[in-house]
Amino acid sequence: METQTINKPGMNGVWWYEHNPGPIKNLPFIRQFGHMKVTRINLDENMKPHLNDGIEIHYIESGKYDWVIEDKTVELLTDDLSITAPWHLNGSPSGKMDLGELNWIVIKPEYFSEIDQLNFGDWTRLPANFQQNLGELIASERGIVIRNARNFKRYFLDLKRELTDQADGYEMIVTNILENMLIALNRHLENRKQQIQEEDSFILSLNEAINADLTKKWIVDDLAQQFGMGKTKFTDEVRRLTGYPPNSYIINLKLKRAKDLLLNAPSQTLSQIAYTCGFSSLQHFTSSFSQRTGITPASFRKNGMN
Repeated sequence: METQTINKPGMNGVWWYEHNPGPIKNLPFIRQFGHMKVTRINLDENMKPHLNDGIEIHYIESGKYDWVIEDKTVELLTDDLSITAPWHLNGSPSGKMDLGELNWIVIKPEYFSEIDQLNFGDWTRLPANFQQNLGELIASERGIVIRNARNFKRYFLDLKRELTDQADGYEMIVTNILENMLIALNRHLENRKQQIQEEDSFILSLNEAINADLTKKWIVDDLAQQFGMGKTKFTDEVRRLTGYPPNSYIINLKLKRAKDLLLNAPSQTLSQIAYTCGFSSLQHFTSSFSQRTGITPASFRKNGMN
């Protein structure tokens, strides 16, 4: 039995990789597997942003980790799962190992790139069309973070146990665990994709409804009813998806239209634009525009700003 344990001040766990393969030497499609508990903040060069030659999955068992995926800063919290493709730079900006417990695995496909379909190789019985679909889901985003992914914890616990114990037939069991985890991941990402499409459709429909008549005095209750929701749910959805409550988001749409007219309709006066965009007066338009942009409509038009 070969077990590579790590026992350093403030850090303990297991880590198997190319130079210390341990049990994964019999599982060449696993490039890395690790489980680390950190009880004292450490700096580790291996945690800095890096590329791997496989699909990297992190599961945060406890704690909080500042992370970057490509140029996006994210905060990984307890029960969060992150998934990155081989071309996604990811890691801790400073290489800091915060207090907590994390798990990770790097799965090496036969081939997978931004132009090549995902193929895990002969070790798995997962159908080719399943692998292709999973690859498209992973590649469609610049790194994926799944919040509250507690149902994935058991896969990492089972993998750690099998790789640590290395009982007879552990290779087959590890393969089965990985396949089950990839199936669960595919299902979650499919549901996520559908949810994103529904959310995009909701915002698009909302934009179309409001932009169709910016001069109308929109009532939140009426909009909510139009979308088959109660006022509270509608308000929460708009705030969650846009970052603004409905009334504030409507003003943003009015100002967006106003900017377009200021730049592309030179024959229209400021008063005409104010009326077209649903503001009660030029003063109201100027005040709202200045508060949101830091510049008056006249200056915006004069400077040709975007």
